[in-house]
Amino acid sequence: MKAVVLREFGEASNLRLETLPDPRPGRGEVLIRVHACGVCYHDVINRKGNLPRTHVPAVLGHEAAGEVVEVGPDTPGWKVGDRVATLQRLSCGECALCKSGRNSLCKKDNRFFGEEISGGYAQYMTAPVMGLGRVPANLSWPVAATVCCTLGTAVHTVRTRARVRDGETVLITGASGGVGLAAVQLAKLDGARVIAVTSGEAKVQALREAGADEVIVSRGLDFAAEARKRTGGEGVNVAIEIVGSATFAQTLKAMAPGGRVVVVGNLESGKVDLNPGLVIVKELEIIGAYATTREELDESLRLVAEGKIRPFVSETVPLADAGKAHFRLENREIAGRLVLLPQDTQ
Repeated sequence: MKAVVLREFGEASNLRLETLPDPRPGRGEVLIRVHACGVCYHDVINRKGNLPRTHVPAVLGHEAAGEVVEVGPDTPGWKVGDRVATLQRLSCGECALCKSGRNSLCKKDNRFFGEEISGGYAQYMTAPVMGLGRVPANLSWPVAATVCCTLGTAVHTVRTRARVRDGETVLITGASGGVGLAAVQLAKLDGARVIAVTSGEAKVQALREAGADEVIVSRGLDFAAEARKRTGGEGVNVAIEIVGSATFAQTLKAMAPGGRVVVVGNLESGKVDLNPGLVIVKELEIIGAYATTREELDESLRLVAEGKIRPFVSETVPLADAGKAHFRLENREIAGRLVLLPQDTQ
């Protein structure tokens, strides 16, 4: 099979198309013919060597969708022809955290596709069935591939962790990416007023089409004063922090008293200085959000299949162009999600 292999951490040009042996599924696994794999900024961070659980050589990609072509031993309930999409990471389903519905925090089996498990930058991949969701027949492969990490993350962030309520004002940083555009739509669907922050004028239209009530274009990412101005000086009730360290200080300054900051991304893998006094006097809540659960993936696939959320697949490219895709994403040239098509690569 053809696969894009990372043999050395570093530049996007290190992602090279190679021929590898076809994988075979083990116990509790299926073999998937990968029809689409999204390119996420997590992949960029991974490629640079900033995720300690990844070892080279590696096949990246945690946003894969395709059809089951072989079922491993002791894998009941799955058959050839099943349409599937990957979760970002696995869970055991049996520990106390899993049984309490917090399986994104499972420590017994927390392997991540594209890290400990070979990912979807390949024509075929094996996957433990605990890391798969079932794809409705009316969803295209590129859409199915991107739903988990975009809308699934938004469901986990906006609904499960932030618990956005009707009438609240929600600020979203990094709003023009796949997760951001999904979060804009979901927050609007749940009755919020949405203020989207982006670094480029070219991305405003996509944010407006997603339903953002206000768009703040801030190349220098100094948006707090403008956000407060647009809320009559009150600040925002909820912030979905997708960018992370580069915007965190401004996000805190934009918060209304009693506000909730949900941190779901840290694109530069940086640290922040935190003034505890600001958190104290405003009684702010700072909440982490990690990975999509299988139930949230099912909910996300249903929302898209029913037309309640519009997916934002901006472009599809052959697998061989993975390096170029990383370069464009890293240089903020993409609004929405760019998707690799492994079966189009010879």
